Amino acid sequence: MPISNPNDHAAQPLPFFWSWGLPIAILISTNFMGGFLPFPAIVAIMSGAFFWMGLACVLNAKRCRRRHCYYSGPIFILGGLAVLLVGFEIISLGRDGLIIVVGAATSLALLSYLSEPIFGKYVN
Repeated sequence: MPISNPNDHAAQPLPFFWSWGLPIAILISTNFMGGFLPFPAIVAIMSGAFFWMGLACVLNAKRCRRRHCYYSGPIFILGGLAVLLVGFEIISLGRDGLIIVVGAATSLALLSYLSEPIFGKYVN
């Protein structure tokens, strides 16, 4: 399998920015929206950022078969769902529930990169 793939949006600066950089910036910006937006809107924005990144990963996995995208796509989608469940108090993880969910989803998605040096960057 090739070292890089021209269809791999995770390996190209501009597609990477639109697919993951912008939603990460939006996710980080929710830390500063407390005085401007109601909490349910912030939860919806956070969840949307995770769904956006998850969909980008799923599409990237389909497009170029990038290994970590097969893992991080579902992780981000489940993270978006968990943000909704915890943010709207359907599931309680305590006062820091959203921090736990965001940290766990982000950490697991980053850890998915470890599959590439072990098994290869792209799925055969």
